[in-house]
Amino acid sequence: MRAIIIDDEKLSREVICNFLEEYCKDVEVIAKASSVRTGFKAIKKFAPDFVFLDIEMSDGKGFDLLTMFDSIDFKIIFVTAYSEYAIKAFRFSAIDYLLKPVKIEELVDAVDKVRMAQGAGMNKELVDTLIRNIKTGADSHPTLIIPHLNGFDVLKASDIIMCQADGYCTKFFLTGNRKVVSSKNLKNYDSLLDDNNFIRVHHSYLVNLNYITSCTRQGEIILDEGLKAYLGDSYKNEFTRRVGKK
Repeated sequence: MRAIIIDDEKLSREVICNFLEEYCKDVEVIAKASSVRTGFKAIKKFAPDFVFLDIEMSDGKGFDLLTMFDSIDFKIIFVTAYSEYAIKAFRFSAIDYLLKPVKIEELVDAVDKVRMAQGAGMNKELVDTLIRNIKTGADSHPTLIIPHLNGFDVLKASDIIMCQADGYCTKFFLTGNRKVVSSKNLKNYDSLLDDNNFIRVHHSYLVNLNYITSCTRQGEIILDEGLKAYLGDSYKNEFTRRVGKK
């Protein structure tokens, strides 16, 4: 595989390059660039399989570089020193990233994912979603990428009424009687949606507090559009506390 490293810090470029030479023998670094402008030129000239892309550079952001392309026919591994709120935006957008300082095992894992990924490039909708989540903040009505066997769906978190565990997968129940199934488990979305008015009410259910209409003495939670979830004993105290705040 042919890679380009785009980062305005020389040390960061060299660290990634050295790690690749030592631990990813099938990766050839065909170019290194230190800015948005030179990175764009390098990609156009060498047509890499994937790019290590720093987000904050002296002449702009890595996102600025991506908007220069009508289509993105290469994979991207973002390299960032961003804060926790922005890291959540990456998770919402289902895009891989490396945190600075880059660690060997995390770099190898990211390259493995690129190696196994199908298709020649990165869907531009994923990148557009990431940029939108970064700008608006992942805790403010984020857009969520839901991966499945045939690709992915793009959802607004505010449209999700309930999530239900289905083996190793997760079923999403949406406004308008829509349903989507994710190939990721419920635990992944529990931690991701916690700050967006969602609450775990059962080992198999995660619900949006905005859509709860009532709760029976038997622990049956009634939601909009005729949906039902069940309240587990170990979740009752937190449920009562959160619902009481509404």
